[in-house]
Amino acid sequence: MNKGELIIKHIFQKFNLKRFFLIFFVSLFLVLPQIINRNIILGNDAIFHFNRFYDSYMQFKTGNFSYFQTNYGFQQSGRIVNALYGPLIAYILGGILFLVHSWLKFQIIVSYLTFFVSGYTMNLLSRKVGLSNRWSNINSLLFMGSMWVGRWALEQNFMSLGIMLMPLVVLMGINLLNNDLKTVKIVQLAMVVSLIIQIHVLSAVISVLVLMIFFVVAVLKNRNKWDLFLRCVGAGVLSLVLTFNVWGPMLEIYSSNNLYTPFKTVLSESAINISTGDADFRHIGLVISVLFVLQIAYYCLYHSDMSFINRIVTGIGIFMLVISSNVFPWELVDRKLPFLKSLLQFPIRFEGMAFILLILGLSLTLSSVKNEDVQKIALSFFMMAAIFGLIQTNRSMQLKSEIWNSKNPVSDTTNMQFQTKDPKAIRNAFRGRNLKKGLEILQKPNTDYVSAPNTNKKTEHPYYQYDKDFLSTDRKVNKTVKSDQLLVTWIAHEDNSTTKLPITVYKNSVLKLNGHSIKPKQITFDPLNVPSIKTEKKGKNTLSLRYSSRFMNKYFLWGVYAIWGVLLLQALKNFLKRIR
Repeated sequence: MNKGELIIKHIFQKFNLKRFFLIFFVSLFLVLPQIINRNIILGNDAIFHFNRFYDSYMQFKTGNFSYFQTNYGFQQSGRIVNALYGPLIAYILGGILFLVHSWLKFQIIVSYLTFFVSGYTMNLLSRKVGLSNRWSNINSLLFMGSMWVGRWALEQNFMSLGIMLMPLVVLMGINLLNNDLKTVKIVQLAMVVSLIIQIHVLSAVISVLVLMIFFVVAVLKNRNKWDLFLRCVGAGVLSLVLTFNVWGPMLEIYSSNNLYTPFKTVLSESAINISTGDADFRHIGLVISVLFVLQIAYYCLYHSDMSFINRIVTGIGIFMLVISSNVFPWELVDRKLPFLKSLLQFPIRFEGMAFILLILGLSLTLSSVKNEDVQKIALSFFMMAAIFGLIQTNRSMQLKSEIWNSKNPVSDTTNMQFQTKDPKAIRNAFRGRNLKKGLEILQKPNTDYVSAPNTNKKTEHPYYQYDKDFLSTDRKVNKTVKSDQLLVTWIAHEDNSTTKLPITVYKNSVLKLNGHSIKPKQITFDPLNVPSIKTEKKGKNTLSLRYSSRFMNKYFLWGVYAIWGVLLLQALKNFLKRIR
């Protein structure tokens, strides 16, 4: 065997390329229908998130960077979205879109990465608790084929990108339970939590809740409580630094504006149920229901026979499953804590974490069976469940992609505004090189994070008002972008005329009319903070809009990103050391 062959063999042994290729090709299998059909899937959340990433894409394309203000997406309204909703991942995905310059290629790449990362993180977690390669690989496949992981590819639900990293959160929790210098690493813990915060804040809230439970158990179990506490405090402080670009803007904007919240739901109607059919948004599905029931039954009957890790993991998993379901008194919560109707919206969101914990627990239970024949049967059953989930996800991808060639290429038209319903025009718009065209044909009157002048002036029908202000009415204005400013130009046809402009402003927005500050008597605002400007003389007028943060500037942002860069380079260096 020559030197090259020895190096390749060494890499296979250290890096376990068999596992890598398994997850690689299964991820490919899941997105294969979309690759073959070359069809875009326009799910319920597609237009909202496509607008986010298009704005980042245009910032890369033009060099006109604006961290807060949306100058290209969302009808060039100037609203703030990405700064409050996964700012780092918005730039990363906008960067991918900039590289491929195609909605189809972008969607396939991001869906593929979601499946791949989900499988790999679940594999890392499974091996962390001592499961064999077989069990770890099957767990990866089960997770990749689960409903929550597939929801980005099928519906563009962004929580999938948060859930794909949740196995790492549980892995950090396991480290807390073990509590030794080799496992509880401050930087590692901080980076995992911070990464989820940079992607999806609600996923981060669920993750922190689970970590807090692990922490409490670890404190009660371990003698070295002070060391554990200091390490967690250190990780918390570092995480605050790594996510300053998230909580800083949130603190500033939420404290100084009256923001419209996401739409309210009835929590009790948005919980999950065990079912005997296929898995969907409100039903776990027969196969996963059976797996959950088996582990919960074993936990109740043979609690004392389980390993310590299995007891804790399963106990937390049961708790997460209960609060995701109608077993939890969500009707009471609806009445007592109404703010959760818009903040949480769907209790089912807890089920993603429950899935990870209960599947991990069941794997630990079955792998501990001494009888080899029983364990072979258990492995076969688990493998069949994984294959069933993967085939179901692949089939769903096929069905969703087929919609693209139907009379209505949009798979979910809820609250959708069509500039044209001609299916050929819609397909051409999203397939073309002008990425904005599709977002002009399909629009949604969404008011998340839009500000009102004051609480009393908030409208009860914000979506209708948004449609009126930005979508249905032709304001006859021209919008251009210069640096971080949005410039709105229009013609006043007579003296002392008032023009309503399709932009929205915030507390720290800076407005200038024809290069001069606007007098209070010249401007009024509607319930969405859309300004009406009074001009003294007829003719051409230009209003400039930019957001001026009180304490967040480019130096702070570059500082945060520089720290991320250093830590990621160090992580890469450590990884390369391990495979040498």
